[in-house]
Amino acid sequence: MNTQRIDEYHNHGCHFYGKLVLVKYQEDMQADRNFGQFNAGVTFDYIAKAKALVDDRQYKVVRVLLSVPDYVVEIE
Repeated sequence: MNTQRIDEYHNHGCHFYGKLVLVKYQEDMQADRNFGQFNAGVTFDYIAKAKALVDDRQYKVVRVLLSVPDYVVEIE
């Protein structure tokens, strides 16, 4: 997982513009050995990891625009 600073996001039927940060975690999540097990909570774990990654980069998040299947936030 890594962060990307982008200006536009056009995936999964969503169209966002502005100062955005994108974390694509779906491939990492699908490689997790617990992925696909009932009630494993893997998706929530990876959302938390994506949020922590954005926080570590010290971006000032205005709002979360999308959290599944990518983590997209608007920043100042």
